[in-house]
Amino acid sequence: MSNWGFLHRWYMPFVWLTVTSLWTVPLAIYFQHGVQTHTGAELHLGYGASWIRRDDLLATIVPYLVNLGCVIWLFNEDGSTRWAAFWSILLATARIAAPVVLTSTSDVTLAGNQHYVDWSTMRMVLWFQDAQMLFAGIMLWMAFGHFVGQSGSAVSHAAHAEA
Repeated sequence: MSNWGFLHRWYMPFVWLTVTSLWTVPLAIYFQHGVQTHTGAELHLGYGASWIRRDDLLATIVPYLVNLGCVIWLFNEDGSTRWAAFWSILLATARIAAPVVLTSTSDVTLAGNQHYVDWSTMRMVLWFQDAQMLFAGIMLWMAFGHFVGQSGSAVSHAAHAEA
């Protein structure tokens, strides 16, 4: 096995998902702090102290696309690694889809077909969802490791046939 053989281990898609989440989430939050906010009175809305354009908010989660890099391990020869990649991709897709769905279902359409979301409420929901997705990825990694560990100790009958 070469020096880069560790990249073919079953846990690498989970490592990718966790490590990229640890820097894409703060990056998205950093971008979110730079988004222009509007008051409810400025937008002629009856409530809400801080509103942002939905499209601006969705642009801040573009770094989450890096999480989909775990698709690389779908092409690994080891079945456990491919399954880990499959589950990692599902979780990475959910990390991207959740903010899109949350903002699309809770937006307010104003004149000029501009969509705005209540940033005071939405940011707590999105940041809590980011934490949940990170912990879900770690729990999935642990659960997957438990099952791979059980099957890893079983002796393959194909190995006996070769001997």
